[in-house]
Amino acid sequence: MGIHLPSLLPQMQEIGQALYERSLQVSAMIPKATNALHSTAELDHSELQSRIKKAGNRWPGAIPTEEALNLTFPPPTAPQSLHVIGADGSQIYPDRHAAAFYYLINIGSIVVSHGSGKAPTIEHESRLFFELEDLYDEADHPVQNAYVNLRRDVAEMKTLAERAETLAGEQTLAILDNSLLLWMALQTGGSISRETDRTLQQYLKLLDRLRSTKTGLAGFIDRPRSVSVLALIHLAGLPDDQINQETLRLTPFRGLTDRAIFTKLLPPGHRSALFISASPLNRDFRTAGHEVHFFYLNTDAKGTVVRVEIPSWVAQDPELLNRVHAGILKDCQTTGGFPYTLVRAHELAVIPPQERAAFEDMLQRTLLGHDLRPTQSQKALTKQLTGQRKQHRL
Repeated sequence: MGIHLPSLLPQMQEIGQALYERSLQVSAMIPKATNALHSTAELDHSELQSRIKKAGNRWPGAIPTEEALNLTFPPPTAPQSLHVIGADGSQIYPDRHAAAFYYLINIGSIVVSHGSGKAPTIEHESRLFFELEDLYDEADHPVQNAYVNLRRDVAEMKTLAERAETLAGEQTLAILDNSLLLWMALQTGGSISRETDRTLQQYLKLLDRLRSTKTGLAGFIDRPRSVSVLALIHLAGLPDDQINQETLRLTPFRGLTDRAIFTKLLPPGHRSALFISASPLNRDFRTAGHEVHFFYLNTDAKGTVVRVEIPSWVAQDPELLNRVHAGILKDCQTTGGFPYTLVRAHELAVIPPQERAAFEDMLQRTLLGHDLRPTQSQKALTKQLTGQRKQHRL
């Protein structure tokens, strides 16, 4: 049996009512949060920095830059000739119940040369991981899915770096469909932390390569749920002698997101002020010269507000910053506020069910060709039967 829909009907009514009431509460908070943002913008920069220092290293807020917090910046003029690179990835996770223990990473990428009249160029690469060093950590435990995600993120950045190097000297923008911060590095942890650190260093070296090509690099986050700017506003409103872990958690803006504020503040095409991510992971990026900054951007007339992350060498270069701002808007024109290059990169990277079935059939034939009898676990076979709605009878 699947979902028992009749039993969910009462809860459907409850969730509808709860979401309606929550939307009213959020709407009422937006003017208060907006006013608080304007008040925070009037504070002395050194005073804000002092409060952030007092909040401690675990504080999850946004660190302000020299740009006034409540300023909005209109869209700059896009270069007449601009190469936009998009990359995205997907994966097949390792499965101990499958006929073979492996994982697969699939990367799709595209270069759109605006103003050239040339057709986009596409590439995709599939790589199978099956060596023992790929499948087990230093403690001889099977790798976690989070580590596969980490390697996929590095592969995406490697593709951007390689394609940017072929365009060195040109006006180029590279967009990643994700945060630039390697969040998966915080989620793997445990016994593979040394391997995670090595992978992080590989990722940072790829950022070095992109910086050397003078490419505008951006991480594009659609429908962000971040509350880091709200955390900054809350911190700014606390009395100095009451800044502690308990008061920092008691935010008056619970349920609100940064996006809700900037949806009200940003006209179409405008970006917010620059902020710096306070994530502990950003310390590694800062040490390597790639400290991650971010801004919010309204990408179309419908009010689609996204979060855009950029490394410090883009944030501190007005030409590269404007290229990112204008280039993303240009790439979003035909796809309703989401970059065309990322739409196409995703189409190239995704693994449809029929392709996965063909791959698994090819794998089984290969095993048979080497006198290996491919077998799935009894659990996997049983799941296949129940997934086809066949019932075991006692």
